[in-house]
Amino acid sequence: MLITFRPYSDPYINIAAEEYFVKHSTDDMCMIWINDRSVIIGKHQNAYAEINYPFLKANNIPVIRRISGGGAVYHDRGNVNFSFITKTGNGSQVDFGRFTSIIVKFMQSLGLEVNISKRNSLFVGNLKFSGHAEHIFHNRVLHHGTILFSTDLKILQEAITPIREYQSKAMPSVRSDVGNVAPLLPYTIDIHGFVELFISWLLRFYEGSVLYEAKPNEHEAIRNLADTKYKIWEWNFGYSPAYTFTVYLQTFTALTPIICKVENGKFVQIDVVQPESQALPLLLSNLKGIFHKEEEIDNFVQKNKQELEQSGINTVSFSEQFFS
Repeated sequence: MLITFRPYSDPYINIAAEEYFVKHSTDDMCMIWINDRSVIIGKHQNAYAEINYPFLKANNIPVIRRISGGGAVYHDRGNVNFSFITKTGNGSQVDFGRFTSIIVKFMQSLGLEVNISKRNSLFVGNLKFSGHAEHIFHNRVLHHGTILFSTDLKILQEAITPIREYQSKAMPSVRSDVGNVAPLLPYTIDIHGFVELFISWLLRFYEGSVLYEAKPNEHEAIRNLADTKYKIWEWNFGYSPAYTFTVYLQTFTALTPIICKVENGKFVQIDVVQPESQALPLLLSNLKGIFHKEEEIDNFVQKNKQELEQSGINTVSFSEQFFS
C-alpha cells in the first residue's frame, strides 16, 4: 500500500487526482488531503438542488462533481479527506465495509466509539462525522470519504442547504446531524497532528506499506485533467440529470409562474402559466437552447432588455430569480 499525503489544498486538483490514480495506477494506494472551501457533489446529482447557490457565489465557494455517487459534502481546512484506491475484492465489487472498517478501527485507536449507519456513514453517538462513496473502474475501486475534524459547521449548513425545489430523477442527499471529531477526543490536537496520527496508523495497519510522492508526470496529467474537466461548468453543473423548476417573475400586475425544464444543462422547455398575452411566452421561448448558467441568462437579458421591460419584467433581478 502506497500512503501519500497530498500537500495541495486546491479541490479541483485533488478531485482530479482521484480519477487519475484509479484509472492509471496499478498500485494499491491511500491518499489523504485537506481541501480549501468547496462543495463536492455526487456524479448523479443535480448541482443546483444540493446547494445554496447565492451563498456559494457570495463566498467564492466552488462546486465540483466527483466520479462517484452519493451525496453532497462540504470541504474546508477543518475536514480530512481520504481515498483508498485498490483492486476490487474477490466477491462483490462494491464493498463499503472493507474500507469503513478501517476508519472505524483508526477512530477506535483514538478512544472513540463509532457506529456505522445503513448508508455506510460513520457516527459518534447521533452525530455523523464521516460520509463514504465508491466508484468502480474495471477491476479497480475508488473508495473515498471525509472526516469532519474542525470544520466550520455553520458554513457547512449554509453551503449545502438548498433554497429551491427541483423535480428530477437525480439522487438527493440524505441529510444528517453532523459533528466534529476534535472536541470528542480525549486530548487536544490540531488537524495536522491528526493527519500525522492517521498516516502513522495506516503505515502500521498495512504491513509493508510505504510513503509515496507523486511524480512530475503524474502532477502534469492531474493538472491537465483538472483544467479540462473538473474546472468546467458543463461537468460540474451541465452533467446534472434532467430537471424542472418554477420561477416566479414579477410583471406589471402579478407574480407570473414560469415552469422551466432543463436537459444536459440547457433549457429545453419554458411554460408561462396563464400569461396575460402571448408576447411574454414568445419572448421567453428564446431561453431554449441556452445553458442554465448565470452568464448566459445575463446575456439573454442584455439582448432582450427592451422587450423584457415592455412586458413588465424587472431586468435587474431577472437572472438571479433563476438561482435563488
